[in-house]
Amino acid sequence: MEIGINDLIFFKNKLSDNEYRVFLAIKPKLLEFCEQMATEYLLSGLVVPEVGYGQVDKDFIFSLGVKKYSKLTLPDSMWVRDPTTIKIYTSMLADKPSYFVKVPEGLLNFIKAKGKYADGKEDKVLYELLLEYYPDFIKEVMAGKTEIFLENDNIIRRKYTSDNPYPIPYTQSSLEALHHKRKLRRMDYSIIDKVISAIMHVKIGSDEFPISQTKEDEKYIDDIRTQLRMRGRNESVLERIFQLITNHTVDINWVFPETKPLLDVEKYNDINQEILFGLGFPRVLITGEAMKSGTSDSEIATLSPLKTAESFRRPILEVVKDICTEISKQNGFKSVPLVQFKSINLHKFRDVLDGLIKLYDSAAMSRTTLDKEFGYDFSEEIDIMAQEMKDLKERDLSEFGPTPNSKNSVLLEGEQSQPPAKKPATTKKVQKSE
Repeated sequence: MEIGINDLIFFKNKLSDNEYRVFLAIKPKLLEFCEQMATEYLLSGLVVPEVGYGQVDKDFIFSLGVKKYSKLTLPDSMWVRDPTTIKIYTSMLADKPSYFVKVPEGLLNFIKAKGKYADGKEDKVLYELLLEYYPDFIKEVMAGKTEIFLENDNIIRRKYTSDNPYPIPYTQSSLEALHHKRKLRRMDYSIIDKVISAIMHVKIGSDEFPISQTKEDEKYIDDIRTQLRMRGRNESVLERIFQLITNHTVDINWVFPETKPLLDVEKYNDINQEILFGLGFPRVLITGEAMKSGTSDSEIATLSPLKTAESFRRPILEVVKDICTEISKQNGFKSVPLVQFKSINLHKFRDVLDGLIKLYDSAAMSRTTLDKEFGYDFSEEIDIMAQEMKDLKERDLSEFGPTPNSKNSVLLEGEQSQPPAKKPATTKKVQKSE
């Protein structure tokens, strides 16, 4: 998920400066929403995004660094529905299923009670928000419906089969291996618990000195038992060694469970490798090394993670574009920004840079495309450069920085200008005529 959701890049696309700042201001919130959708995509394969819009006041707009506007309509809540509450119905058109949401009993009672929980507590603020953002949903719940049709064009469904409309989770191929590793973990925890609660075996008496049922021997046994109990109850004693005062007939032994399986870490090697293969992430990409030296190519190792990241980036980007379109529509902006994810670069930076330079030098790549690879908007850069040139001319500054041989070179700090040294006067010898 972290590989795919790296950064969002907005391109101005004829927006004004203030309009453009609005989208830059909400970018962190959009990125967080993208990460949430990507996580749900990888875990369940079914992403049902919900976005609620509301008006924000001038103070909030000012805190975003946006000027001019007194009020704006922005995404106020962005969340993903629980996929276990979604029912999918299909017909002959398997690519166009119908989605229904099952209303949980707790939410159903909360809405019917108009903001009151079953235990009597109230949350009127949450109820008012539900009324504001989802009025149609509230009406249908009040009408007695327990399954409500979802009119959502941004639902993302991962791969599915013809006989089952529900998506196949990304971790499906590794589930069995993950369960196996979980059982190994439980085995380790069980051994650790036994080690912590090791048994101290106190043996009193022997063949040569047997313990009898006399009052003197019973008193001796009670004395040792009392020492053990009092030692355990004394919280001020921090040392772990029990010091008992006995005669030579007492033998104390500690009984520990077998810890060899706990210390054997190789038992996880095969199962870890199976999990990595199932997820499509090679060892060299995670640890930076292969099982055997010289047996892996990091460039080839990135093919599977890149394919996985691209598969969920495309539908998630469509959701972000729809949000941007709605923001422009609600606020009457003149245009909609172009938005894309930053390119995923799992290759050596030097190799990528050399390739881009070769494409540009051979006129096979435009400046706009080259700037996009590095996260810049060429049209925006032109505007910035034009403004810089204008400022330089107004202040009578050189377009380029001074060099040591420039006529108006800048002196270093502490350096004083020295007048050119005068050449020594030359005297001509006048030969007297004889």
